[in-house]
Order: sequence, then C-alpha cells, then structure tokens
Amino acid sequence: MIDLVRVDDRLIHGQVAVGWTAAVGANTILVVNDAAQADRTQATALKMGTPSGIALYIRSVAESGEIVQKFAQAKKARVLVILKSIRDATTLIEASDGAITELNVGGQRAEEGRIKLTDHTTVTEQEYQTLSKLHASGVAIDLRMLPRDTARTFEQLEHRRSQ
Repeated sequence: MIDLVRVDDRLIHGQVAVGWTAAVGANTILVVNDAAQADRTQATALKMGTPSGIALYIRSVAESGEIVQKFAQAKKARVLVILKSIRDATTLIEASDGAITELNVGGQRAEEGRIKLTDHTTVTEQEYQTLSKLHASGVAIDLRMLPRDTARTFEQLEHRRSQ
C-alpha cells in the first residue's frame, strides 16, 4: 500500500525518517531520484538516514511507475515514496497508472524568482502550473512540512493566490 507520496528536496532527513515514517506507519521507503540511484555516496547517506527496521529502495524515475503500481497492490508493504522535485513527481504519477491519487509537497527551498506557497515551500511558475494540472486531473495536493502541521490544500493556495 502506498501511504504517502512526498516531494521534498532533501529526500531523507529527520522529518521524513522520524516524523513522516511514524505518522503513516511506513515499513518501506522508496526514494525516486535518478541522481541518488546513480551515486553510491548519496545512496549510502540515504541508507544511514533511514530508521532501522525500515526497508529502503532507491530507484530511477523511469523504473518507478511500475514499482509503485506493485507496491500499491502489496498487502504487507506500507510505503512512503520520496521524490526531490515536482517534475519527477508528475512523471511518476503519470507512469503509475492511477496508483497515486495524493501528493504531499514539503520542503522546496527558496530561491530568487520562486513563488512562496508556505514558509518552507516555493515553486517556479511552471511548477505551480504543473501542480494545478495535477490537481485538475484529480490528484489531491497538500502542502506541509510535518505531519502535525495543518495541511494547506491546493484549493486554498489557488484562492489565496487569486486574491
């Protein structure tokens, strides 16, 4: 079962390893990131940040659609999927053939020219449009850093942005 699909530019870190894993009851983390899959040093760092007893898989974006479909049907696996970018999340959602219906967007660092959606989440105009299209296609989108934070839905953001 897919318990959470999260975009976070830091991939696995304390908030994910402790907070989100426990909040959703995950026993598996799937990191979907081409660079992490190709870089042994980064993969080792991700393994070190993964709580004991949690299975970790690091896969490329291209191969993960099918993997997510299988995990969605799994009875014992409780999976937390982590991606670094909205672009990769969109590719995965499209390739997962309907297995992903919700997307949590967390930390996306502030840089000049990016739109501030929350205190810790900024996006480019193109990323905002991508989220809007995902939302229009039926994917529920919430933005929050920690499980205990109040989720801001995409509808709330669109309303605030249009004012």
